[in-house]
Amino acid sequence: MAQSKRNTSHKTSAAKARSGNPAVRAEARAAVTGTPHARVTKPKTGATAKVAAPVKTTRPKGPVIKPKLGHAHSLTIGDKAPPFTLTTSDGARTSLSALRKNASRGIVVFFFNKAGSKTCTSEAIEFRTAYATFHKAGYEVVGISPDNRSDLAKFKADHKLPFILASDPGSKTARKFGAYGKTHKYAITTTMPDQFHPIVPKTEGPIRATFVLDREGHIEQVVPAVHAKGHVAKLLKRLKLA
Repeated sequence: MAQSKRNTSHKTSAAKARSGNPAVRAEARAAVTGTPHARVTKPKTGATAKVAAPVKTTRPKGPVIKPKLGHAHSLTIGDKAPPFTLTTSDGARTSLSALRKNASRGIVVFFFNKAGSKTCTSEAIEFRTAYATFHKAGYEVVGISPDNRSDLAKFKADHKLPFILASDPGSKTARKFGAYGKTHKYAITTTMPDQFHPIVPKTEGPIRATFVLDREGHIEQVVPAVHAKGHVAKLLKRLKLA
């Protein structure tokens, strides 16, 4: 009889050790080792794990230019300007490094859409009027557009522009600066009612934008979406030349 009880107890302990219930298995281990087993508790219903506090991040100092319609946004103040070498209106070659050598203070690079268009002509004439002020302050001025060399030569001669005009076929340099993107397919005039502006078709193309570089070729000022009228006067104020 005693032998039978021992065999039954052994089988029961073995079955407990194999049980799927953690509490039963713990009881079986305690019976073998002779130590009281710890109470196994189930997590409370609805309990949620602690979530680590979010890491605080700080935004770098300086202006943040967000991409939007008609805005150049690839480069911001402090960035290194991408190098370029382009053909000028007189058939010569100009480059960022050559412009830097000739400038004692910096370079004004303005991108425009089309030589001879009303808006771009207005902008170029403003730069012509202020050219002596820029030059005296030590700035070289260069206008860049996707026009071919002959169109730029005519544009320069017609309006007696004293600064360099450079051809940028395919707007490759404009793309590097970010002066290329979504713009209106047709010009929005001051007489066009505001409610019609959103329905003017959009297209990808060169954007009027101005960048002022320092003597080392870093971006000093950015005007990402140029409104031609009064643009140069505002730029002179920014540079404290007015």
